Amino acid sequence: MIHSPAVAQDKILYRLHEMFGVDRAEIVAGDQYQVGREPSRVIAFPQNTAELSEVLKLAHRERWLVIPAGGGTWLGMGNRPASFHLVVSTNRMDRIFEYEPADLTATLEAGCRLAHFNTVAAQHRQFIPLDPFGDERSTIGGTIATASSGPMRCAYGTPRDWLIGIRVVHADGRITKAGGKVVKNVAGYDLCKLYTGSYGTLGVIAEMSFKLRALPPQEKTLVYYADDVASILPLVSKIIELDIQPAACELVSPGNTKLPIDTGKFALVLRFRNPIVTIKWQIDETMSIGDNLPSTTLSNGEATDFWHRYNESEISRRWDYSLRISGLPADLGLMIDDLARIIPRKIDWRAHAASGVIRLHFESGWLGQSEIAERVKMIDELRRCAQSRGGSLVIMKAPDELIDQLDVWGEAGATISIMRSLKMKFDPDGLLNPGRFVAGI
Repeated sequence: MIHSPAVAQDKILYRLHEMFGVDRAEIVAGDQYQVGREPSRVIAFPQNTAELSEVLKLAHRERWLVIPAGGGTWLGMGNRPASFHLVVSTNRMDRIFEYEPADLTATLEAGCRLAHFNTVAAQHRQFIPLDPFGDERSTIGGTIATASSGPMRCAYGTPRDWLIGIRVVHADGRITKAGGKVVKNVAGYDLCKLYTGSYGTLGVIAEMSFKLRALPPQEKTLVYYADDVASILPLVSKIIELDIQPAACELVSPGNTKLPIDTGKFALVLRFRNPIVTIKWQIDETMSIGDNLPSTTLSNGEATDFWHRYNESEISRRWDYSLRISGLPADLGLMIDDLARIIPRKIDWRAHAASGVIRLHFESGWLGQSEIAERVKMIDELRRCAQSRGGSLVIMKAPDELIDQLDVWGEAGATISIMRSLKMKFDPDGLLNPGRFVAGI
């Protein structure tokens, strides 16, 4: 790896201004684009792929450590880099290059907002079926780099299922591409999947091509309630077994006070997006197997409000801790039992019930006056329980003093040697997102 000594921020800013203009870089303080504990940081804003390449060539020559970013929504995710010199944001690379409604494909720059593109595509009754947690700042490049998916993964899968082509700028400024702009493009290795979820450690995503789906003509949201989670889990199992295929199947714990549903009970929230005849069949089937539980169908306005607030609340500044526990859908009940046993106070949790993924959100005060060592012990025990069943626990957000004592990602498993080899192949000098990814990659 290249040794990268400390460099004064004003020197970095001067070089960027000298080469690209004063509107292409700035020093910011506070929490804007904050990576770790640094009081301020230099941010470069290239305007296109060619300029992004030149910025990274300069950083490579100067031996600057680079943090890739989009809108900055998920910069706190992952291990804290020991040091870095420059944040490079694709936020201003926000063009829609090609959109072919007849072909159901589109090519976008990394900084394009997913919400913006889907508004454009809605005019042709189409969309990219992704709903990453966050707000309208979420960029499509950030969604791919972090492999972010939301409730609709239940029906539509994850980002890698919709990405068909990608253009990436590597640490030395080289531009490469993989895949293409047509759906049937399978020659060679599928590098699109490799870059998805790589957190900017292999290269900076510049452009992407997607396949699209027809926008469902109707949707309905049905909510079931129960006093205890054991009463509602059999309904989830039957929905999966009967292949009812809701677009979203979210299980929400009591106490999620920011959501417009009955927060005093466990709630199973089902979203159906189909032609109205199909939705009627889905709801009738669900009602026939869930007739022992009280339920309500949200109005269109209530449903829109719920899903909007549900997604945005996942990245609320209110939370001091956010954890993600993944396991088999069949083990969902066991994972919920683990939470009740290991964490002594009520916490907010939500689950992709059909996928076996639980997200926990809580403030420091919700764990009482427990010392940081006690909190480390709780999270470590939750992780060991998940791993014992073949699952995992990832720390999405936590105070620095806890992250200093726990690995954010957990055990890397048998694939770590392959991951290290890929990092050496794509970024041999370790200049991109140093130490942020699994096992300090």
